[in-house]
Amino acid sequence: MAIYKGYSTLRSQFKSVKLNDSDLIKRDLLNHFGIRKGEKLGNPSFGSSIHDIIMEPLTEPTKNVLLEEIQEIIESDPRVALQELIVDELPQGNGIGAQVSLLYVDSNQTETMLVRFLNQDGVVNSTVETL
Repeated sequence: MAIYKGYSTLRSQFKSVKLNDSDLIKRDLLNHFGIRKGEKLGNPSFGSSIHDIIMEPLTEPTKNVLLEEIQEIIESDPRVALQELIVDELPQGNGIGAQVSLLYVDSNQTETMLVRFLNQDGVVNSTVETL
């Protein structure tokens, strides 16, 4: 039985829009990454500033900002606990990848996923792949 239930119409193509547990949590995290700080009505501190630094060279200071930003977003969700976080440039320099190991608190299961922050045609897209 699912603990968390929700909906997402992203890429649904007439499929079910219902999400449960880890799929819902991952979608919520990606949504959080996808919203720029200041865009959410009534909650200007919600969101991410990753969009503002995605085109910057991945120097140590930039990498530290990314690590802090991603860690802050994940720690804001009480359903997960961050186990490990690695940030690096993606091959061909078309974005940044974050390898995130999560512990789902209620089920006590872990999962490692790769979150890609891709810059395509000036638009930043976040995608996730389970490793």
